[in-house]
Amino acid sequence: MTCKATIVDLPDIQLMVSRAEEFPGGIKGAWDTLESRLASLKGRKFYGLTLCEGPQLAYFAGVVPVSDEEVSSLGLPTMIIKGGKYARAKLFDWSDHTDEIGKVFDELMREFRMDPNGHSVEYYRSQSELHLLIPLATPSA
Repeated sequence: MTCKATIVDLPDIQLMVSRAEEFPGGIKGAWDTLESRLASLKGRKFYGLTLCEGPQLAYFAGVVPVSDEEVSSLGLPTMIIKGGKYARAKLFDWSDHTDEIGKVFDELMREFRMDPNGHSVEYYRSQSELHLLIPLATPSA
């Protein structure tokens, strides 16, 4: 694997989300919609989620709400990133390498068995560091 993968434990994470109208062409629109609803982007934790819906992929731009009141007042849909073990790869200077995101996810999925009921997760750690994660399938008993 070109990116070094590590195994991490994530807790359940609630997000307010905006769904892309199409994938991948609608990703920017989903982010624009989400960010336009927030009073400030500073200090927020942002995520991108991709999941299979039948034969197509669906993408959601997400942010961790600061409070239950924010969830109520903004009226955005919510989703949960299910906690558990994830394979994680880091992509640095990601804004200059967005074309690498899909390739890194492909590598993670070749190296690890992904939970078929989970989401591929992008965690925007900072302006320069992106964490790409896939949930690991639980071993069969």
